[in-house]
Amino acid sequence: MVSTLNSVVAYDWASFLKTRLDGHGPGAPLDGLARGGYKLVYTETPTAYFTSTELRRKSADLTYSLGLSVNKDGELTGVFWEGPAFNSGLAVGQKIVAVNGMAFDQERLKDAVTTAKTSGVINLIVRTGEHYKLVQLAYKGGLRYPRLERITETPDRLGDILAPRKD
Repeated sequence: MVSTLNSVVAYDWASFLKTRLDGHGPGAPLDGLARGGYKLVYTETPTAYFTSTELRRKSADLTYSLGLSVNKDGELTGVFWEGPAFNSGLAVGQKIVAVNGMAFDQERLKDAVTTAKTSGVINLIVRTGEHYKLVQLAYKGGLRYPRLERITETPDRLGDILAPRKD
């Protein structure tokens, strides 16, 4: 492929392709959103869609704060690579049985995330099979939920794309 591309235009195509196919740059590729008139922001309040998804799945999605998702029974259903939960040794399949010394429930876990903004730590008792361990999650960021926010004074191209057609 590199030789074919070089026959069209001489360039270091091998490096160009390697960086784009084998690696990733810092952060998410958000330029398309910005050109569409929006930016990605995080707030402490979930969107209506986010809330309805959690209710339908009977889960708490704390991917953007603790880097985990957990079902109603405390079982970890997702652990985000290099997130606070991952870095504390948590893994999918483990079960949170207590949060800050109290029996697990999803709202209690969310409250602990908010409280950790000042304390900087969330104490969990986690069960793996028949083994229990205390896990201290170091985290101060509070609840974080993604949403798109309109960039004022830019064309709303995303809105134009999503608008109903007038045929």
